[in-house]
Amino acid sequence: MSVETVSIKIQTGVYGQFRNLNNKVWFALGEYVDNAVQSFENNKESLKKTQNGKYQFEVRINIDRENDQIKIYDNAAGIDSKNFQRAFEPANIPIDNRGLHEFGMGMKTASIWLANFWSVRTAALNETEERYVEFDLDKVLKEKREVLKVENTRKEKLKHFTEITLSKLSQNAPSIMQMDKIRRHLSSIYRKFIRNGDLQLYINDILLTYEEPEILNAPFYTDPKGKPVLWKKEINFSSGKYTVTGFIGILNTMSTSEVNGLSLFRRGRVIEGSHDEKYRPKAICGQIGSPRYKRIFGELELAGFAVSFNKGSFQEQEDLTALMEALQAEISAKDFDLYTQAEKYIKPKTQDDNVKVAKSIVSNMKKATKVENLKAKVETSLKEIDNKSLATKNEQLSKKAKAIDSHEDFIEIKDEQIKLKFEFISEPSITDLYTLEMGENDELFDKTATFKLNLAHQFFTRFEKFKSDEDYQPIISIIRALVLAELAASSQGAKHAGYVRNNFNNFIRNL
Repeated sequence: MSVETVSIKIQTGVYGQFRNLNNKVWFALGEYVDNAVQSFENNKESLKKTQNGKYQFEVRINIDRENDQIKIYDNAAGIDSKNFQRAFEPANIPIDNRGLHEFGMGMKTASIWLANFWSVRTAALNETEERYVEFDLDKVLKEKREVLKVENTRKEKLKHFTEITLSKLSQNAPSIMQMDKIRRHLSSIYRKFIRNGDLQLYINDILLTYEEPEILNAPFYTDPKGKPVLWKKEINFSSGKYTVTGFIGILNTMSTSEVNGLSLFRRGRVIEGSHDEKYRPKAICGQIGSPRYKRIFGELELAGFAVSFNKGSFQEQEDLTALMEALQAEISAKDFDLYTQAEKYIKPKTQDDNVKVAKSIVSNMKKATKVENLKAKVETSLKEIDNKSLATKNEQLSKKAKAIDSHEDFIEIKDEQIKLKFEFISEPSITDLYTLEMGENDELFDKTATFKLNLAHQFFTRFEKFKSDEDYQPIISIIRALVLAELAASSQGAKHAGYVRNNFNNFIRNL
């Protein structure tokens, strides 16, 4: 039972390189949580007996920058005599490496990455000795130490804990500004253990909790009055050596930050996709900024993949991408088309929503617009409306403008067959937001027309909102409606239906 020394035999200069590893502070702190969780999992039944069934597994991380110290305490089963030597030898992989401490590197690399000096005090369940060892990086490098002395003291057999103290902190150690982000990442990474009540994880005495996103419960988008459906799809899928289980769902409220996207688990803890660094493959989540991107979320447990040394990413990224592409079919089946629902569903606005929006708009208008300014803008627009040379110039430039892309619609208005071509152009010199050109009639259509939308118009540059294709959809629908209204007015006998378009283009430029 007695352990007098532990070997750390390695070319000691390697320890100094641990400081330069590409890592993040929540992954480094996570190494201590992983070890504690695995100790708990391996000894769960024995631990529960120690307090007559009232045992609660805890990990406490206290970050004290004022005193240049970090302490990590857990009340798991401690590091026993069989594993104590291995715990300090770099890359001494556990015999059973199917758990969270699989590489035999976590505590060592994390401690050196975070600090120049660290110590471990541990009491293993059902053993009679408490052990204490110190690691001083400066001394190890200077003296080329290969052995660390262990202090042994007697203890009661049922006493069990591990306490790691880091001091002389490095530049990698967490700052005060990072505390909230650390809490959010760790609560996200260990949510399964927190959720089932096994783990109570504290950061500076604050108990971490995980807030569950609300899942959309609504009818299919094509049947708004239909029966509500809980949009959560259970996943159980295999492809070759890889398996994936879990769920993919639709958020009740769109998100573009920390809620939408996937969290990928391995052995119960998040590898990719914690907090605001969610995994968002295009095959599942769609284009950035799309409704699907903002709505789809999920938790997927993967097996068969290797992970990076800090457990922050999966190794076989190409295979992971292929697996996500295969999963797309799973969530777009006709009997439960979650994929299309996420893209097409529009949440009905309530009366309260409309009241809130109206009041907010009016408040902003009062702040931004003065009566005299509006009067001047209207007068400027009216002068430009009467400027025939400006209208002629826009018409000529529009005809010469090269289309970026186009789309054709075939419609019928008042028994007239009309071919309507929609073109995108990008011409800063054209001051009209959109133009409409009537073409020559042909044998198939009574009328042909082309309307062009100018993406370089100052209306689009004035508002930062216009970034993705989805942002443009509302204004495109309005312009298309104005074009159809003009064509319908002409069919109804209106002689100067184009006046509305000309007036609109001038007002929209100045207001």
